[in-house]
Amino acid sequence: MIKEFFHFKKWEAFLGKTFSFLSPMAWTYIGFFFPLFGFISVVMGKIWLAIIFFLLGGLLDEIDGKVARYSGRTSYWGGFVDGTVDRFTDFFFILSFYYLPFEIWYVDISILLLVLLFVTIMPPFIVAYANHRKAVPDPTEKVIWRISFRAEYYAIFILVLFFSQIHLMTAFYCMLFALVLNGVTVIQALILAAIRTRDYPQQPE
Repeated sequence: MIKEFFHFKKWEAFLGKTFSFLSPMAWTYIGFFFPLFGFISVVMGKIWLAIIFFLLGGLLDEIDGKVARYSGRTSYWGGFVDGTVDRFTDFFFILSFYYLPFEIWYVDISILLLVLLFVTIMPPFIVAYANHRKAVPDPTEKVIWRISFRAEYYAIFILVLFFSQIHLMTAFYCMLFALVLNGVTVIQALILAAIRTRDYPQQPE
């Protein structure tokens, strides 16, 4: 949602120029390891270190696209790999929550995290599959607008780790908020996809 309303062209150009000494794909591959290290850090109980790793992973996720556009090296394969790495990052992030000391008697944390994972990965799948099946051509992911894009829930995930070291219930409520926000986004994306199908031919030629 943030990216839909705010455009930071100077910042994007700065990132693209500053980090163009490596290829976009190189930044994407490097960016895969920081969330992995973040997950390992959580397992080891080093939450503050994990926050740093996840923050760096989020930054690198921004850098690869900016470098690609600045240097004119955008590609379909690059977009595919970037999206795939994003899903791995989501998985590592949510799996790390399992190792936080949540003790909520009225809910099984494993089920909660499974639902969170589902509603987190579904919106990009809905958009990608609608585009793939030509139900709603949307290669730039702008036709099916979403309430929660990656920037929003990624920031909330960071807050979950942050508050887990300060006030555990606040961390839990942040996680619940992410679940509700992403769940609403799933419903919203499905409804909007159904509405947008009216604008495109639905019969194979």
